[in-house]
Amino acid sequence: MIPRHDHQDGRPARSLRPRTLRGRAAVAFAAVTFVLSGVLAIAVWVGVSQYLLVQRERVTLIQATDNAAQVQRALATEGLGVPQVLAQLPRETGSTSLLVDDGAWTTTSLLVGRDALPEQLRETVVAGTPARQRIEVQGETMMAVGIPLAELRQAYVEVFPLDELDKTYRVLATVLAVAVLGTVPLSLLVGWYVTRPTLRPLDRISSAAAAVAGGALDTRIDPRGDPSLVPIATSFNQTADALEARVRSDARFAADVSHELRSPLTTMLGALDLVDATADPDDPHQAEALALLRSEVVRFERLVADLLEISRADAGSADLVAEPVRLASLTEAVVARHRLDGSAAELLTVEDAARDVLVCVDKRRLERALSNLLDNADKHGAGVTAVIVDRHGDTAMVCVDDAGPGVPEDERERIFERFARGSGSIRTRTDGSGLGLALVTRHITAMDGRIRVRNSPSGGARFVVELPVETQS
Repeated sequence: MIPRHDHQDGRPARSLRPRTLRGRAAVAFAAVTFVLSGVLAIAVWVGVSQYLLVQRERVTLIQATDNAAQVQRALATEGLGVPQVLAQLPRETGSTSLLVDDGAWTTTSLLVGRDALPEQLRETVVAGTPARQRIEVQGETMMAVGIPLAELRQAYVEVFPLDELDKTYRVLATVLAVAVLGTVPLSLLVGWYVTRPTLRPLDRISSAAAAVAGGALDTRIDPRGDPSLVPIATSFNQTADALEARVRSDARFAADVSHELRSPLTTMLGALDLVDATADPDDPHQAEALALLRSEVVRFERLVADLLEISRADAGSADLVAEPVRLASLTEAVVARHRLDGSAAELLTVEDAARDVLVCVDKRRLERALSNLLDNADKHGAGVTAVIVDRHGDTAMVCVDDAGPGVPEDERERIFERFARGSGSIRTRTDGSGLGLALVTRHITAMDGRIRVRNSPSGGARFVVELPVETQS
């Protein structure tokens, strides 16, 4: 499927859909609340507006009927003129009274007269049928109520203003609209807080899964009496139990195999020493064969040692002995042992901020990790170019630079996996088991640190070990 682009530069358009489950739940809660409040507002509008209209029509009909009866009596008994009779009628503010007598119309208003009434309404009332109708007079809505009188072709019409009713409608519509629109932010806020405890079990499951993925195979989920979480927790815990048992079993098997291989390897190295001592020093072919055999046996011995150590870590061997160590001194000793030709001083740089810094680490593990990084730079990176000890805030760092082509960005995570090598570089053309960097990751992570790789300023790869600084009391 081709992604949609809303920009001319080809950048994909950003989706307005919330990314988190909690955000989507809050939006869904707000949407449902908005729809329900909208339906309720429409129902209230229809019901209240119809009720107000019916009440208004009932009031106008009662008043018009009473005034028509009063006009009927006044014209029959008092002998008053039509204008005087209409002027004496009780009317609400703004209403107008009209009387038609044999085609002659009399009104109490200069604005509302015969022509303001629809022709059909006039004919219906004069014909003897009561009628009412909403009309427009100079832009204002009014209610005209016509009542036939006893005399033929005689009727009374009263016109009532509806501006108060229209104002009531507008106020009601405004209140309902504000109420409906106001539910959106309110329901978003309520939905955000309501879904927090609801989604908390998912956060616990996510944290547990992340812990297992990070190597904490003993992580389990406690349902805490939540019936809805019991099936998920049970399934997760069973899966974690099976995974832990499988990993521990595989690790123990690898450790046992590696341990059993050490004895024959020791015997082989002893036999090589004996053969080397009795070999003819003047035979170049024999010397070359012995050198090749020794290099392979030494490489095999290193592989077995690495497998034994990493399998012990997988099996849960807790041999971490942490103590405060001066990082600069330890790094200098490792570089000195690694560089027996006296070039250690040229490679090592200790920044002033890190000269006296202390880190709480397992000395053996850190020495092994740094030694592996130096070996990796020599074997797979065309040699070590610099070792830098520095400090940034609460983090102490040891940087190992090499002269190789560097590590592509898409492989900077993969090379720390077991038996992994970078592609398209010198690392694919050199010997090695692929366990050195995996062991570095194991050791540094066990000491609450981390290892990462980036480009060196000199053009090669830079492996950076970061460790928390020990607080001096």
